[in-house]
Amino acid sequence: MRKNDFDFTIPTRQSYSAILIITYRLYKVIFKQLFPLLVIFLIQGSLGKSNTFLFSIIGIASLGAIYSIVAFFRYYFYIEGDKLIVKKGVFKRSILEIPFDRIQSINFEQNLIHRIFSVVKLNMDTAGSAADELQLNALDKGMATALSQKILKNRKKITLAKIEGEIIPKKDEKKTIFQLSLWQLIKVGVTENHLRSGGIIIFFFVWIYDNLREVGLDYKDKLESYFPALEELSQSFVIVIGFIVLFVLSSFLISLFRTVLRFYDLRMSRVGEGFSIQNGLLNKKEQAAKDSKIQLLSWSQNFLQSMVNIYELNMRQAASAERRQSKSFKVVGLSKKDIDNTTAYIFKDLLDELETTPKHGVDFYYLFKRIYYWTLFSIPLFILFSFIERFDFMIYLSVFYLFGLLRSFLSYKKKKFAIGPELMVVNGGVFGRKSTMMMNLKVQNTKLLSTPFQRRRKLRSMAIFTASGVLMIPDIKMKLAKQIQDFLIYKVEKSGGDWM
Repeated sequence: MRKNDFDFTIPTRQSYSAILIITYRLYKVIFKQLFPLLVIFLIQGSLGKSNTFLFSIIGIASLGAIYSIVAFFRYYFYIEGDKLIVKKGVFKRSILEIPFDRIQSINFEQNLIHRIFSVVKLNMDTAGSAADELQLNALDKGMATALSQKILKNRKKITLAKIEGEIIPKKDEKKTIFQLSLWQLIKVGVTENHLRSGGIIIFFFVWIYDNLREVGLDYKDKLESYFPALEELSQSFVIVIGFIVLFVLSSFLISLFRTVLRFYDLRMSRVGEGFSIQNGLLNKKEQAAKDSKIQLLSWSQNFLQSMVNIYELNMRQAASAERRQSKSFKVVGLSKKDIDNTTAYIFKDLLDELETTPKHGVDFYYLFKRIYYWTLFSIPLFILFSFIERFDFMIYLSVFYLFGLLRSFLSYKKKKFAIGPELMVVNGGVFGRKSTMMMNLKVQNTKLLSTPFQRRRKLRSMAIFTASGVLMIPDIKMKLAKQIQDFLIYKVEKSGGDWM
C-alpha cells in the first residue's frame, strides 16, 4: 500500500512493534522502583540464594508483558471529520478527540527499537502542557508521513495558515545550513560541562547510600569485610589522588559519551519559514522549529569552547514550565558565521537596528553585592583558620576569594542589554559569554522587582515574561526600568503580529 492510500477513517492500530516499546517503557519504570532492592540483595550476597526474589521478578515481568499486549490491542486511532480520535485504556477506557486546529506541530523520533523495526514515534504537540502531547509509539514510516501530512493539510484549510515548516518534509524540500562533523563532535564533547557529569556520579552514589540507610543495611561492615585496611588506605595521599584522577577521567568520558549519543549526525536544515533539527545516535530525533513560534534565541560559549571557537545555540518555543526542556532545541559546534546566519533567518532585517541601539550596563551595585557576599562568606573562615593556626587553609581560602572577586567583576562587565524598536538583546557570561535575543512583541508580561537595598539606591530588577521562560535584567535605575516597561507594554498592544 502506498503512503497516500492509507484510509485513516477506519480505526487503526499501531505497528506490532509497539508491544515491545510499551513493554520496555513499563519495565523501565519497574526497574527504577526495584533497583534499591536489587542493590541490597547484591551487597548482602543473597540474590542467588533467594528463589522468592527470582520468582517475583519472573511474575512481575510476565504481568508487564500481558499488560503491554492488552494495551496494544485496546489502542486505536482514526480521523473523523476535522478531528483525530484516539481510543485507549486497559482498566479504564478513554476517548481523546483532538481538533486539527489544536495541533501545534508534529515531530518524528526513532530510538534503537524503532530503527530495528523500521518504525517511527509520532509526537503531536497540541497545547502548552505535558498532558496535551499525544504520542503514537510505533508507526510505519509511510503511515506516519501520510498521517502527518493529512492532519496538517486539513489544519491549513481550517486555519488558513501557512504551516509547511511544522512537519518533517522530504529530503529534497530541505536546505541543510549546518551539519556537525566528526571532528566538531569531538570538540563539543571535550569542551562540555564536565562538572555536570561529575554531579551525576556523585548523585548516583548518594542515592545508593540513602537507600541503603533507609532499609537499615550495615554497609560499613560489608565494606570492611571486602577491604580490611580501608581506613589505612583512605589516609594515603596516593590513594586520594588516584580517586580524584579516576573521578575526573570518569566525568570526562561520561560527557564525551553523552555528547556522542545525543548529537551524533546533528543537522540543522531550513524548511520554509522554519528549521528542521535532526540528531541522535541510538535515539534519533527529528524536530521542527518554526520562526514565528521561537520565543527566545540564545547563543553561548564557555571558556573551553572559546579556546576552540565553537558555540551553542538554543531555540526556545512556547511551552509550559513542565515542558520547556522538551520545547528547547539545542544545536552545538557552530561557528560565529553559523550563529549570524541563523539569527538572520529568524530576525531578518531587524538585526540592523541593534547596531544603532545604545547598550546599557547594570548598576555598580550588581558588582558590590557579589563582592559583599563573597567577603561575608570568607571572613568567618579566615578567623576560624587563624584561630586554629591552619595557615595552609588560609592560603587556599585566599585563592578561592580572589577567584570569587574575579568572577564577580567579569560578570558585571559582561552584563549588558539593548532594547530597540522591535528587538532586544541581553548579554552576560563570566569566563564565557551568552547572548539572548527576542522580538518585543513576544513579551507577555513585565514585572519590576526590588529589595530594600535596591529601593534605597532607586534600583529595580526587571523580569520579562515570555511563553518560553523569563528574561532577567538585574539592578538598573528605576527611571530606566519604568521607561522600558512602558515601552514594551506599548509595543505589545500596538503590534498586530503573532506572539507564538
